[in-house]
Amino acid sequence: MMHMTLLVPMQNKPTIVIAALSSRPYAKAAVEAGFDVIAIDAFVDQDTQAMAKQTIQVSCLQQQFDAQAMLDAIDTIPHASVLGFCFGAGFEAQPELLKQVQQRIPLFGNSASTVAHCKDPNAFAQFCQQHHFAMPMIAHEAPAELTGWLIKSAGGSGGAHIHYADGYALPLAPNQYFQRFQSGISISCLFLASGGDVHMVGVNEQWLATDTPLPFQYGGAVSHLELEANTLEALTRFITLATTHFHLKGLNSVDALLDNTELYFLEINPRLSATIDLYATEKVGLFASHVDAFQSQCASVLKITHQPKAHHVVYAKQITHIQAQQVWPEWVSDIPSTSQTFDIGMPICTVVSVADSVQAAKQLVQARAVCLTQ
Repeated sequence: MMHMTLLVPMQNKPTIVIAALSSRPYAKAAVEAGFDVIAIDAFVDQDTQAMAKQTIQVSCLQQQFDAQAMLDAIDTIPHASVLGFCFGAGFEAQPELLKQVQQRIPLFGNSASTVAHCKDPNAFAQFCQQHHFAMPMIAHEAPAELTGWLIKSAGGSGGAHIHYADGYALPLAPNQYFQRFQSGISISCLFLASGGDVHMVGVNEQWLATDTPLPFQYGGAVSHLELEANTLEALTRFITLATTHFHLKGLNSVDALLDNTELYFLEINPRLSATIDLYATEKVGLFASHVDAFQSQCASVLKITHQPKAHHVVYAKQITHIQAQQVWPEWVSDIPSTSQTFDIGMPICTVVSVADSVQAAKQLVQARAVCLTQ
């Protein structure tokens, strides 16, 4: 299913196609960097429609796009007028789709082979073992005792694909595997790979959504988390080696669990991350730096401003009716563009906050989310 909205085009700006399950944070970053945007996503919220010169809605199932609908959407775009194609979540389990996209438009993102290699749990485990990085054990056969194990889907995103093994109906699908549960603080690191150099943009604390049917659904994140020197050194070493090993370029992120000072690495996200929205830069912006990584061998010089920012996804805790004309606080984004009914667990919008400290930004964004749902 595809639905298109065409807005008034702007003049004399390079045009970028951005496709993601929710493209709003990338469209915002691209517009701020001086690009016109054609946004393809599953929601086409008010914010994206206001920023992009064209929006195309493509349906998704289990956090992955309808491949044929995506290609049909791309084929409606005059390719000669487009500089390139950038992508966020929605393609990790479909590297073949990226190959077909690249045959149509220049790809300003990691290649299909890089995405497939990164999202292969065996390849990731082998890399960690080779370089002595800790990661929770994986298995493809059911452990004798399922308690303490999770079930994940290769190429899954947003945590919706993760389940407790002892409450899951076996057997597994071909793309599923077991991973031992590991406690710890969920963190991620946004980084830029360009011209052989790696620049760590920032470390984020992440948390899970509460009161949704899915136990590991992404809840939100706050930027500028500070790590102890040894932990930061280990994270830097991981990113540097992974960039070379997996041939990463542009903006990417890595997810890990922090147990005291020990890092347990979970996965690399070889794509644009929604945490791009949590960082501001002086002069050269993050999105411009991402595009530069695919157009030249010179790494952009980034100067990150130190301002903790948080975002929190608001999910429906009950069947929720939202009217298109509803008035929202200024700290809400990803606002529904039409009157809709949201089933339990569906994302409604995103709440944001900025504060002087990581903890204050986290507390404020979660308090605003509670306020919004009362």
